[in-house]
Amino acid sequence: MFTLELLQAINDWQSGGNAKQKKRRGEKLKKLAASLPLRYRQTTVTCYRQIALDKHSVWQVGTQYRLNEGLSAWTTCETIAKEFKGGVPHAGYQGVIFAIQPGTGLVVINLTALFKDAKFRKAIEYNKTQIVAFDKGIGRYGNSQLEVVIEADCLPLGSLHSWGGYSSPETKLAEMFLGKPPSEADLRAFRSQMTSSGYTCGPYWLTTPESIARISKKLKQFGTELAKSMKALR
Repeated sequence: MFTLELLQAINDWQSGGNAKQKKRRGEKLKKLAASLPLRYRQTTVTCYRQIALDKHSVWQVGTQYRLNEGLSAWTTCETIAKEFKGGVPHAGYQGVIFAIQPGTGLVVINLTALFKDAKFRKAIEYNKTQIVAFDKGIGRYGNSQLEVVIEADCLPLGSLHSWGGYSSPETKLAEMFLGKPPSEADLRAFRSQMTSSGYTCGPYWLTTPESIARISKKLKQFGTELAKSMKALR
């Protein structure tokens, strides 16, 4: 069941690559995974994916977001999704985390389930010297990403889970809090209070249901207006 060809396909997928390589490797993995038992092609938990959107792509989320690739890597761990590629994308891009429950319909292969299988791990150990570039794929990542490979072209607005952003600089926040320009002592006290309250300055993920609902409403309104404008131009 856990053939060298399958192990190589998983290894190649985890090795990454450019868009063409990922597409080719994804299709190969999909073909080989189709013969695996259903327990390796489904999941009962929520899966997360972080995406960095440019300004144009942000507005596409208004009704649904079309993924650039049909096959993509998701994770069953929200923290891993938030920390992916360093966390919140840098200025110029909008970080978004989508969350879906794919069940059995969208899952190509549940790598997390595979890596938890002792027989699968034994197959890796037995074949690792024959797996090309093992150190760049399975040997490097293993199950560290808690990955599930999912095939989905579009993600509905309701799957928007987190919205990345940046807070104002520490000095500005302290001034807003104190009502005056802060001294060095004020900054130290403010920093200590922020830490004790569990807050930090800089990048953050907005995840409260109220905030996400507010953003979703604005995006949906814009998406509806954009669709009407496009229809009028035809």
